[in-house]
Amino acid sequence: MKQLLIFRFSAMGDVALLTPVVRAIAEAYPDRQLTVVTRQKFAVFFEGLPGVRVFGADLDGRHKGMAGLYRLHLDLKQAGPVEYIIDTHQNLRTAILKTFFRFSGIPSVTLDKGRQEKKALTRQENKIRRPLPHSIERYLDTFTRAGYTATLGVAPYFATSAETEVQAFLKNISAKKSNEVWLGVAPFAQHEPKMWPFERIQPTLELIRQQRPVRIFLFGGGSAEVAQLQTLENAFPEAILVAGKLSFRAELTLIRQLDLMLCMDSGNMHLAALSGIPVLSIWGATHPYAGFGPWAQSEANIVQISPDELSCRPCSVFGNKPCFRGDLACMHWITPEQVAQRALQLLDSH
Repeated sequence: MKQLLIFRFSAMGDVALLTPVVRAIAEAYPDRQLTVVTRQKFAVFFEGLPGVRVFGADLDGRHKGMAGLYRLHLDLKQAGPVEYIIDTHQNLRTAILKTFFRFSGIPSVTLDKGRQEKKALTRQENKIRRPLPHSIERYLDTFTRAGYTATLGVAPYFATSAETEVQAFLKNISAKKSNEVWLGVAPFAQHEPKMWPFERIQPTLELIRQQRPVRIFLFGGGSAEVAQLQTLENAFPEAILVAGKLSFRAELTLIRQLDLMLCMDSGNMHLAALSGIPVLSIWGATHPYAGFGPWAQSEANIVQISPDELSCRPCSVFGNKPCFRGDLACMHWITPEQVAQRALQLLDSH
């Protein structure tokens, strides 16, 4: 069976967003083997998808550097005949790999990231504000240009499951009441301009719990984030710390049981949206127009200060640039009352 090699090494959210497209292509072409070449830790996204396998690239070991990439190219060729290379990453590593394969006559197609459009959206002056194609749409377009067409299905997209581990984790929690809602809270992001001040999470949760019986599940990672989340766990008897307690596979399984995920523009936002649950995301320096918004969610699921009020928004595609104003007004102007009200509206409509 001929295989399509699909390159996407990082980051977590970007790899996760590839899942709906890989699933659709696999269903449309059952006579092809789809091999997703990524870091092994991201293999969980593609588990259980028929016709899909993951090749774990060891970019910090065996496949590190130029010699390592050549070994990766040889390892992939040994796995079976390659029909086409779909580069959904477009970086130096994938460019080198495609060059190696080109000597064997294997064609490739490369993702169009829309860099100029995104630069026009985020520049300081004369911004061109318009919705750009979502990352998932860009991925699908990459396959289409290679001659592989498919129609995207609906969430949830992850087939992986860890029900036994989740049930064991929840065994000491009382059964969900008929009027109780399960709220996930993921208050962190990779860069500060994408994070709402943490001290506003607690008053927001106070407002929500005053109106609805709620069970709060706290998501994050790393010791510093866990320490902050523990302050919320101590403040609310309804709160359960998830961070550091479950495998990644089990976290994905638990997310599917939530009624709402409250989060930033972050990886957890994408995981929740791709799991098919409502997401309430808070946006600051970045903007959904750049193509990284929560997939298949409406504008009502996004809290942000309008660019009509803050003409500097958005100032960054990824949130990794310093604030033009120096005060992160895009985040600080959002109040707990605004977020709680929107969350309650979404929970009431669920």
